[in-house]
Amino acid sequence: MKRRLLFAMAAVAILTACSTDTTAPRQQATPGGPTTVDRIRLSGNNWGYPSPFSYSRGPGASHMLLMFDTLLWKDSTGRMLPWLASRWEQAPDGRQWRFTLRDDVKWQDGRPLTAEDVTFTFEYLTKGPGLSTSSGLTGIPINTVTVEPPNVVVVSLNNPYAPFEENIAGRVPILPRHVWSTVTDPAKERGAHAVMGTGPYKLEQYDEAVGGYLYTVNDAYFLGAPMVKRLEFIPTGNDFQALKAGQLDIASTGFAGGASGAEEGLPDATIRLFDNDPRFGKVEAPGEFVRALHFNLTRGFPYNDKKFRQALAYAIDRNDMVKRIMLGRGIPGTTGGLAPSNAFAITDLPQYNVDLGRARALLDEIGLKDVNGDGKRDLPDGSSFNPELQTNSRYNNDAPELVKEYLRAVGIDVRIQSLDLAAADQSAAQGRYDMALVAYGGLGADPDGLVSRLSSTSRAQSFQRIQGWNNPEFEQAAAAQRTTIDPTQRKALVATMQRAIAEDLPLISLYMPNRISIFDKTVFDAWYFTPGGVFGGYPGTLNKHVLITGKQVGF
Repeated sequence: MKRRLLFAMAAVAILTACSTDTTAPRQQATPGGPTTVDRIRLSGNNWGYPSPFSYSRGPGASHMLLMFDTLLWKDSTGRMLPWLASRWEQAPDGRQWRFTLRDDVKWQDGRPLTAEDVTFTFEYLTKGPGLSTSSGLTGIPINTVTVEPPNVVVVSLNNPYAPFEENIAGRVPILPRHVWSTVTDPAKERGAHAVMGTGPYKLEQYDEAVGGYLYTVNDAYFLGAPMVKRLEFIPTGNDFQALKAGQLDIASTGFAGGASGAEEGLPDATIRLFDNDPRFGKVEAPGEFVRALHFNLTRGFPYNDKKFRQALAYAIDRNDMVKRIMLGRGIPGTTGGLAPSNAFAITDLPQYNVDLGRARALLDEIGLKDVNGDGKRDLPDGSSFNPELQTNSRYNNDAPELVKEYLRAVGIDVRIQSLDLAAADQSAAQGRYDMALVAYGGLGADPDGLVSRLSSTSRAQSFQRIQGWNNPEFEQAAAAQRTTIDPTQRKALVATMQRAIAEDLPLISLYMPNRISIFDKTVFDAWYFTPGGVFGGYPGTLNKHVLITGKQVGF
């Protein structure tokens, strides 16, 4: 803890070195214009170098998108806004999209954005060096991307892709061709050129050791100079105490974008710190982030046996986890793979409420019995069964211990292996586990995310990916919903996908924490949670739209 405190103090010193004002900046009215904010201080943590190819997870993507823009973007209503594109249209058959680019956009080095930059981006990410990165274009049926002079980009698809607006136009960061055309290993690229986009902010400082970031405003931004002029990401030992002490301007639970406290529930005493204090405001939203138990079906028996997975679902007390970990501020995970807030979520799914008798009976049925009387179940050949449960130290450490406790009650003794976040993500992506506790967002976003996480045809190289599951009913519906433009028909297909997940249980969603952010209203008070998240579903409050405009809706 002492070392962490020293790191935090060092980060504060670095990030405030350019400013002699150590008090929290106040909003200042600009005559004839909107309010401006000199500085906002947010929770810091190392989410990687914020280039389009080096960031880590959703929080890292939100950093990267401060400097890079997409064709479309979202506001607090969840609707798509014109961004780099001033207007767009879809062909009636869904196989073509036309984007008319704004004519006043410049890269941060002063060069104009061109339609050729956009076509280059798609080429680089689908056929070039960017193909191996998490660009969001893996498996998307893009045929050609062409230019109609002077500023129209036409994306032609082999087949319709229902979530194109959100998952492609609203997600793919547009790259400067004059920078990346000579880069053959983008993940290793560093320097000012690697973080130079069209975006509203510029990276001034990055402290990898402690997770400190400093961004300053791009005054020449095409939507006008952003309202918030400076963003300081400062690591702290406890974000909410730092907020109360005036060292941060917003603090969030881990799954809402905070860096300390992981996903633990906020104690009542912490909430009371801000009660009846007019300086603070709060935004809260249902959870779209999950802590899930993933099974590696490629490991064979018993992980590839549905009855084994169902037995564990009956043994794990998800309501108890919500009480003990989230302190009641959350819900048990849903069995269909989507958050209840998702417009495609259905409710008529099996819940697997705790039933230890049913769990034991299912384990007996598949031959996992206690052969030698030591209270631990053995494999059918009599050998011991001692599966490994992989977890990571970034998120709540009580969760794996509780899972171990629940499973021990039905005779399964698991070995917990805790890795740091980067090692755990890599191990999960490569399938080096029996069972793993994995945490991720996106459950409120377009349900096509279920395909990348669960389909046997997915080429995604991600820690979220389930290893070895192949359900024909799911696969058929998953393929069909991608090309189905009619909303009613698509909802029916996504419902079929959810039922297949709930029946087969390739994963068990354990709990979904509420998203809570508390902020200093005297500094900035327009914060919101974006419905469905941004950039593939990141559920935090850091949506650059509000930092630029100070508004929750539109421009």
